[in-house]
Amino acid sequence: MNKKDLILAGKIAKDVIEFIKPKITKGKKLLEIAEDIENKIIELGGFPAFPTNLSIDEIAAHYTPSYNDESLAHGLLKVDLGVRVNKAISDTAFSLDLENNEENKKLILASEKALEEALKIADKKTPLNEIGKVIETQCRLLNLQPIINLSGHSME
Repeated sequence: MNKKDLILAGKIAKDVIEFIKPKITKGKKLLEIAEDIENKIIELGGFPAFPTNLSIDEIAAHYTPSYNDESLAHGLLKVDLGVRVNKAISDTAFSLDLENNEENKKLILASEKALEEALKIADKKTPLNEIGKVIETQCRLLNLQPIINLSGHSME
């Protein structure tokens, strides 16, 4: 894997987020959102690294709409997308509050703060459990409990 491909995969992911965020509205079909994301990845020169995940409310992660899925966007929508350029993969996610709900806003704020703090200590030598501790601390500061039994998806 070369650095140039990794940087391009990250740039495509960033550009896709900027493209899709304003297009996601309450009531839009999840399948349409996923197709828009994956088509934009391809248009920008990458390939989807995994099927786009669009998870709502209590479904924390890894829901992918399938053929003929009629599910509609609502609630707290978590969008997880990945971009592959040759052997390099970027994986990113964001959440949207489609209800103007105070609890949803609090959860989004907590995740943003946790990421901000985790990035302050993250480097090649930082053990993952240390990063996890920082994330957990930030969640608990807002009286939230992090999900403890969720791991990532494979990107082989």
